[in-house]
Amino acid sequence: MTILKNKLNVVLDIGKTNVKLIFLKNKKIVKEYKTKQQNSYFKNSIKTLEANKIVNWLIKKLNKESDKHILNNFVCTTHGCSLAFIDFDDKEIIACTDYEFPFDKYKEEFLKIEPKFSSSFTPLLEGGLNTGMQIFYFSKKFPEILNKTKFILSYPQYVAWKLSNVFASEITYIGCHSYLWDFDKNKYSQLVKKLNVKKKFPPMKNAWDVIGKFKNTNMNINILNGIHDSNASYLYFLNSNLKNFTLVSTGTWYITLNQKTNIKKLKPSYDMLCGINAFGKSVPTMRFMGGREYEILIKKLKISSNKFKISKSVLQQNLLLPSYAPGGPFKIIEHNFKKLIKLNNNEKYSLVCVYISFVLNFILDQMHSKNSLILDGPVTQNQHIMKIIASLRKNQNIFKNTKQVGTGLGASILFNIKLNNKLSLSKVKSAKKYNLIKSAVFKIYYSYQTLRDFVEELKESGAKLELKSQNFKPFEEYDKEKLNLFKKELDLIKKQKNKKEGYGDVIKCNVENGIYNVYNTEIRCEDETYEGKAHSQYSTAVLVLKK
Repeated sequence: MTILKNKLNVVLDIGKTNVKLIFLKNKKIVKEYKTKQQNSYFKNSIKTLEANKIVNWLIKKLNKESDKHILNNFVCTTHGCSLAFIDFDDKEIIACTDYEFPFDKYKEEFLKIEPKFSSSFTPLLEGGLNTGMQIFYFSKKFPEILNKTKFILSYPQYVAWKLSNVFASEITYIGCHSYLWDFDKNKYSQLVKKLNVKKKFPPMKNAWDVIGKFKNTNMNINILNGIHDSNASYLYFLNSNLKNFTLVSTGTWYITLNQKTNIKKLKPSYDMLCGINAFGKSVPTMRFMGGREYEILIKKLKISSNKFKISKSVLQQNLLLPSYAPGGPFKIIEHNFKKLIKLNNNEKYSLVCVYISFVLNFILDQMHSKNSLILDGPVTQNQHIMKIIASLRKNQNIFKNTKQVGTGLGASILFNIKLNNKLSLSKVKSAKKYNLIKSAVFKIYYSYQTLRDFVEELKESGAKLELKSQNFKPFEEYDKEKLNLFKKELDLIKKQKNKKEGYGDVIKCNVENGIYNVYNTEIRCEDETYEGKAHSQYSTAVLVLKK
């Protein structure tokens, strides 16, 4: 008796932490394997990813499933900012770089040749979050590596090469905060030319192109070129009947993409950038490490409960200052958890949910998101964050993707790019228990640099500023230059007895879109020892309310 085998397609989804291998029949997952991504070090120096181990794990699973099924197509999607360097003997020198290594060691020199934001739409980011910065690092630290390199491969294309022996590049990866792409000229940037590495990038192919067959002759699998993970998730919705939407793709990173955002208004200081979707169209993007920050806060605050119980007084008396991981609109700072640790588990957990929601809400405001909002990935499992976002954005239609492998399913669209995808969305609604958050003071906390940026931006837009009050106490601060710049802004504010919500400084800004109230006050942080003496450290807390 002949047993008919199922025809399956295969997606390898490599996140920064978790790796998933899914097998699909007619876009339905029938089998899933998971593993973790591990680190190693190149020459006891550069932190790298053990990508080869993932490939070996992948091949074992493919062999196992090929005994039971016919494996038809394979595609890989990975997180960004990881490169492989392949020599002229087609041997890997490095596979793959870890963006959490400090590749920005030569930042000051890099700034001399940094492409303009208006052409690359790439902000200067920490560590290795700019692949162009990574290549520059190798040119300074290990020039011999670049000399030995035949091809530089993006992570998905490294996996595709390992399976097919075919080299290729792909635009969603090359064009993602890399400094490698010129959006105006639609070609490789001047940085690529200056580093003399243009020939080291293989020919550009579409994400859905079949570049070859699995080199293992026992399996006749088509190997597709592959795609950047946030763009895979985006493709899942883009290749549907939706015409106008904002997507928040979540995992380690919360990636917000909105094609309707004006790219000319992107702010590099807020980690705003422009990427390129699978079809070659620019996509304004903003992100923060929401998943990583959530995990860090749960651990730091020793939270053992996931029950949401919070009061207005808890919101007004306790705060979480961004941020807790690199990247995003706020720079990482030192935090004092002494007060928060005394709260009960429910209150601490609630504050974390509020914090993540407020940062995400801030990002959505910066992206001018007014169209349909779609939330995808692990964050959709947190009903509290969903409800808080809904309470903050009541005038916006908000949906969550009910299928929990958005990135993997997005990549599977590449198997039949001409077929419109049918979505499975559920509308997110607010609830009464979250109304107190709306009625409480909305707290988004910035450094004083952000206050200056905000004020300057409003001035440039033609805003008329009404200076309402001043309540300033000098910092015990040894950085006099920064202190004077901060004082200069606050000195513009007139004294007023009436203080709103107990805050000292208010700037009322009339703009085309409405009225902004900007509240400013001081937040005491942990003391810092300097020259043998303890100095009180303060951060500036700024609250922006739009009416």
